[in-house]
Amino acid sequence: MYTSNFATVRKLPAHLKPVAISIGVPKWWNGPVEKRLAPTWQMLKMDRKNYDRLFKEKLARLDAEELYESLGDNAVLLCYEAHNDWCHRRLVAEWFEQELGIVVPEWGFDREDTFPYDECCKERKGTLRREFIANENTKAEKVEEEKVKQLSLFEIFDSNGVFKI
Repeated sequence: MYTSNFATVRKLPAHLKPVAISIGVPKWWNGPVEKRLAPTWQMLKMDRKNYDRLFKEKLARLDAEELYESLGDNAVLLCYEAHNDWCHRRLVAEWFEQELGIVVPEWGFDREDTFPYDECCKERKGTLRREFIANENTKAEKVEEEKVKQLSLFEIFDSNGVFKI
């Protein structure tokens, strides 16, 4: 099982089965739709905190094993948002992962390149998690280097600001 968006559907290998899990679908879509994994129109109008709470409650009422078996392990769960944008399909994937002990990656990406649902947002849309972490680590290293430089300046002056050397 994978997740993806409607924009990639024509790129999917033939052995994979795309399934829409959105409340609405593109006009051209004639594939299967699994509404049990879609948010309601009312949820889409909510702030993220309430949306998350209600959508998690909706998932908790479902049988993950039954759904997985009905969808098949070759299913690709589709909605509209780009990879790592805030999107319910990542929450659905994590629900399957937690309930069934499986891995549900975004199609075409390593699992490590996908942010956890709680970290997905517009600002991270299209960003690979692995690269984001590497950039954050580089920033932290630069901050530490600056601290070391500042400390070494303090070490060459005495408390009156006079060079110790």
